Amino acid sequence: MAEIPRRALLSGTLLVTGAGLGALLGLTRTVHHKRAVPPPAPPAALTTALQHQRSLQDGYDRLSAANPSGPAYLAGLRSDVHAHGDALRALLERYPGWRLSQAAGTAQPSPSSPAAPSSLAALASASRSTSAALTSACRGWPAGEPNAAQVLPVLGSIAAALSTHALVLAQP
Repeated sequence: MAEIPRRALLSGTLLVTGAGLGALLGLTRTVHHKRAVPPPAPPAALTTALQHQRSLQDGYDRLSAANPSGPAYLAGLRSDVHAHGDALRALLERYPGWRLSQAAGTAQPSPSSPAAPSSLAALASASRSTSAALTSACRGWPAGEPNAAQVLPVLGSIAAALSTHALVLAQP
């Protein structure tokens, strides 16, 4: 009869004991799976600003289509509002909740989205109110928010531009 070397016997014993202990632990402990938590939604001030920007953009589009020979400054103001939308979307891309909702196709305009202005006076009024809302958002933005250094200058610049738009649109 062949003798079993001590090392083989010891390593086999350790292997069987380790497997038995592992099985015992597996049967006595419950496994808690981590659940994926969706990232938080972006700040409401930014999504509201984008909704107002879209409304202003629609207003400029309607006025331009209805009166192609309208005031010459309308095209410049319209391109500014379009650039504001690009800047707001770039800011929103910094928030994973926004990117996730865009990728999933679940981002939809809120039912409280403002109606598109249909006259120069309505555009001026909408520009004034949006400027005031953005100024308020700037003042109330939490300083410790991770993207504050990028968000605040953009919101302030858009608010200033819209305030100027309101003045230009109010001219007779």
